[in-house]
Amino acid sequence: MTIANAGHPSPYCDGREVTVEAGLPLGVVAGVTYEESVVQGERFTFVSDGVVEAENSRRELFGFDRTREISTKSAREIAEAAKAWGQNDDITVVTVRRSA
Repeated sequence: MTIANAGHPSPYCDGREVTVEAGLPLGVVAGVTYEESVVQGERFTFVSDGVVEAENSRRELFGFDRTREISTKSAREIAEAAKAWGQNDDITVVTVRRSA
């Protein structure tokens, strides 16, 4: 899969965080080019910052470690876990699986 980052947290591939070049959010600056990364894997999970920045009543963030730990679950399960932790922003999760 070819991936370019346009302002979101790094994606996860098969339960591991993928290192990709950071990029500006789409549409902020005209004419921006984005560095592409090619990643081999079977299951990709893309999340908005609302997942990792979900904050519970003790002001603890859901965080990158928890997100990585559940990154192989369905998009619905990840979103529900972040919401239950303490939603304070939009939460978007997309999972993509490679099929033969």
